[in-house]
Amino acid sequence: MTQQQKEFLRLCIIEQQKYDEISKTLGVEKSTLSKWYEELKEERLKIAAIRTLWKRKKFIMPFSEFYTKFMSKERKCFYCEITESEINELIESGRLTTKRLATRGRKLELDRKEPNLEYDNFENLVFACYWCNNAKTDTFTDEEFLEIGNKIKEIWKRRLEN
Repeated sequence: MTQQQKEFLRLCIIEQQKYDEISKTLGVEKSTLSKWYEELKEERLKIAAIRTLWKRKKFIMPFSEFYTKFMSKERKCFYCEITESEINELIESGRLTTKRLATRGRKLELDRKEPNLEYDNFENLVFACYWCNNAKTDTFTDEEFLEIGNKIKEIWKRRLEN
């Protein structure tokens, strides 16, 4: 993907500008933008999934700000440190099976370290795997759950080594 196409995605999908504006900004014909729109479908869908999360959690901050912060966070569980690629490795190898994978578990989720604070406090948000996020609920503090996360981390490590 070229730098110009990345900028197109930012303007079109994140900023939701019209093709007329984008065409002028990038100095590219609208027909080229239409072609890029189709070619960059996979990337568009990834951004759309993040927008859906932003809407579902009812963030007050503009999507562009949320997206930038979301993309800058390290992609591993705050509690057990498993990454999405490690989760996928476990799933693909059959070392992780659960009926939940149809709806949750393949991607990291947003967890509020302090559950009573709003989602707009980005310093309070961390990525958590389904298993840590589900087990933590609003019962444990983030410090308390880090202890539990260390045990889960040991289990994931053993499974990944096998």
